[in-house]
Amino acid sequence: MDFVMAEFNTIITFLGMLCATVQGCTGLYAMVYKKKMGLIKLNDVLFRSHRAFGGFATTLYLLGLFSGINSFVGAVTRNSPPLELESLSFNLHTWPSFPVVVVFAWKTYLSYFKKGPLYGKYRWLGPSLFVAWTYTWVTAAVSYYLRTLPSNPQHPAPSFLLPYSYMGLQIALPFILGGLIGLVTLRRSTRAAGSTPAKAGEDTR
Repeated sequence: MDFVMAEFNTIITFLGMLCATVQGCTGLYAMVYKKKMGLIKLNDVLFRSHRAFGGFATTLYLLGLFSGINSFVGAVTRNSPPLELESLSFNLHTWPSFPVVVVFAWKTYLSYFKKGPLYGKYRWLGPSLFVAWTYTWVTAAVSYYLRTLPSNPQHPAPSFLLPYSYMGLQIALPFILGGLIGLVTLRRSTRAAGSTPAKAGEDTR
């Protein structure tokens, strides 16, 4: 089976979206359902899952970003891959990627070097990054699939991803799989919280 770089990059984005979905489930549970964003710090299961899948998503985003920058530079300097300024899918995926990088860099910086504001003033950055991930994944997948069609054969048909006729399912899969993993994590965290109640005086904001 042929394995081309475009499909590899799409798989990276798929896995990143899956990890971002798991992280989003834990954040949404704490921030919206429990209304205690600090719960992520206090519940060991939530904390480990949120940190681990967030780290995976960050690594995968950086891999995709590196490849994307190479492709963009190649398109601008030598038209390889083609610089398709008249293509809606190209423009929708390429140009909004720049503000997405800003959201990603801001959230990542705070996560690793100044975490406190993420539980207060900048708690909206977590949902914003999830939206940015969603936009990146959906536009990347659509852009990839449109370039595997016989009418626009820039890439061969996918070998590992689902075929074009199942594109909708392929786009939904990281949310479905990530949601299932997130559900298991939340069930385990609830059991852990029930068996080890919070100590008196702990901050559960």
